[in-house]
Amino acid sequence: MSDTVQDPSEFPAPWNYLIPLAKRALIWGTFFALLWVFRHFLPLVFLTFVFAYVAEHGVEGIAHWVKSRRWRTAIVFLTMIGVIGLTATLLSPQLKNQAVSFIQNAGKHEAAINDFLDKQRASSPFMKDMLDEVHAKDILGELLGKSKEVDPSTSFHETWGLLLGIFRNAASATTTFLLSMLFAFLVVADLPRMARGIESLKKTRLRHFYDEVSTTVFRFAQVLGRFLEAQLLIAIINTALTATGMLFLGIPQIAFLSGVVFVCSFIPVAGVFISTLPICIVTLDHSGISLVLLAIGMIAVVHIVEGYVLNPLIFGTHLKLNPVVVMIVLLVGHELAGIWGLLLGVPAITYLFGHAIRYDKA
Repeated sequence: MSDTVQDPSEFPAPWNYLIPLAKRALIWGTFFALLWVFRHFLPLVFLTFVFAYVAEHGVEGIAHWVKSRRWRTAIVFLTMIGVIGLTATLLSPQLKNQAVSFIQNAGKHEAAINDFLDKQRASSPFMKDMLDEVHAKDILGELLGKSKEVDPSTSFHETWGLLLGIFRNAASATTTFLLSMLFAFLVVADLPRMARGIESLKKTRLRHFYDEVSTTVFRFAQVLGRFLEAQLLIAIINTALTATGMLFLGIPQIAFLSGVVFVCSFIPVAGVFISTLPICIVTLDHSGISLVLLAIGMIAVVHIVEGYVLNPLIFGTHLKLNPVVVMIVLLVGHELAGIWGLLLGVPAITYLFGHAIRYDKA
């Protein structure tokens, strides 16, 4: 029996249009169904991609000095592990202690915020009406993920339950990190042969699936890689500037707050507001409203530098979207996919408008 398939363009209208459309819908439906089935492995796949993308740049960068690809891969990954291990050794004790202190002092922070809100409500009838329904426990509850209706007698057990949950998540994250580093090493070390193996799918019965999906996935991976690479550099500079400002102002718990700033730097636009909240809470409890205003001014200066200097220099002309569009993408992405919507929403929309809906120049 022949495997020859009639060209859909030879069918009469409207089948010459509907058959290719149905084929593409089936292929992409299958692709996204597979992503949904294996969604629990997405953190592992994502971290593997990040490490492999960064390492591949390093491997290609030292190709002039070291000819063997496997030796280059070993050098790059040993360097990455050394840098990450040294950073973790130096910062993790302070980060852990200050994070525990921040959570344990939630009651103290709550009292400081309530005192400030009471003073503002007493200052004028307008402030009283505006802040009438605002309470510190609601603010801290949003920050710590706690319920608004909390029995004070259970706060100790709830705090330790939260800490245990954090440590369990840390153990799971460590396992995912180690596995992704191992998989990334294996991928980068054998990347040319893997690429040839994937390309050989064009000569199999999966050729239609390969032809439809491969180019899109490759281009999106390039956009995502450039986005994460640029965002990582911006996050490092942003965190360093913010930490320097907090040190200059005498704000405590710098390691923990800098960690929050670093993580939130990967969330466009909204990350600024998320990272500012714990800084303001700690500052208000430590020194009062005057230092809070100075801290907000310092953060504003840092993000002006980020917005008008770092972003144009590092991002260039690509991966630029209107801030309103970014906020809409983040809101919809978080509602549909949680943290993955926040991380991948902007690169996905950038790819959609920059590549997917445009005609090929050829």
